[in-house]
Order: sequence, then structure tokens, then C-alpha cells
Amino acid sequence: MNSTKVLGLTALAAMLAAGVGVAYAQTLKQTPGSQISVTQCYPHQHQPGVGAPHPWIDPYGILHTNVNTFPYAEGFLAITYANQASKPATEVDFGLVSRGYLIAVVNDAGTFSPNVPIAHEFDVSPEIFPIGTSLPYCAVMRVKYANGTEWHNPNPPQE
Repeated sequence: MNSTKVLGLTALAAMLAAGVGVAYAQTLKQTPGSQISVTQCYPHQHQPGVGAPHPWIDPYGILHTNVNTFPYAEGFLAITYANQASKPATEVDFGLVSRGYLIAVVNDAGTFSPNVPIAHEFDVSPEIFPIGTSLPYCAVMRVKYANGTEWHNPNPPQE
């Protein structure tokens, strides 16, 4: 077994042992044609007093950095990805898919240069939890590039 696979399995085992549940879902599931490489798709909820509060992006696309107002009651979706296209992207829409259905959508806006890892955490409805033992993944729904062109998922997940 190669070292990458061992590290991935070790991380998953550690999260399960910590009571996080299915946290590091299908890291290799990609959206063909999107030119976005997703390396983490982690839907979760935070517990007060467990871990440090950190910046997050709300449903309106606003980055919050005041950790004193961290919304523990909300759900969260952490996504790590990279733009594999030769041109910068300015918006990426992701859909969280569980049991074959679209259960949440988030929009990331900024300047996403080619091959630069992006790690953001988005506020999502707490009503999507518990996800259970399903292996959720983040489908790329749309990519807007700095030159104004857009890519739309020709096979979006069902709602």
C-alpha cells in the first residue's frame, strides 16, 4: 500500500476514533470537465469548547474573521480544492451530494489562480445533519473565469 493511501486511511481512522463520524468523504471523487480538483469535502458541525473557532464564509459569501461570534449552532462544509485550468477562476459553486442527492450549495468567490490550493469553510444549514454513514462528496456545479467565460456542470446532481 502506498504512503498516500496509508496516510489517508490513518486520517480517516483518527477522525472516526475521535467521534467525528464520516468526515473525510470520498476525497478522490471529481467532477469531470470542471478543471477543479477537490481534495477535501468535509460536512460537519462544531461543538462549543471543542477545537478553536476560525474564519468562515456565510451563505451570502461574506468572510467572517471575528471568532468571538462563531456560529456553533450552524452546519459547516470545509472544502479544499485547486483550479487546474490555465486561467484564474473568480467563482466556484459547489454542491454537497449525499446518497445521490444535492443537499447544500455554496459559492466561493475571489481570485483562484491555477494550481494554488484553496481551503475554505462555509456555513450550511444544520438541518442537513446527521448525514449518517453516507459518503458525501462535493460536486462542482459552476466555474466562472476571470476572462468572463463559465463552465456549467452538464450533469448536475438531483435535488
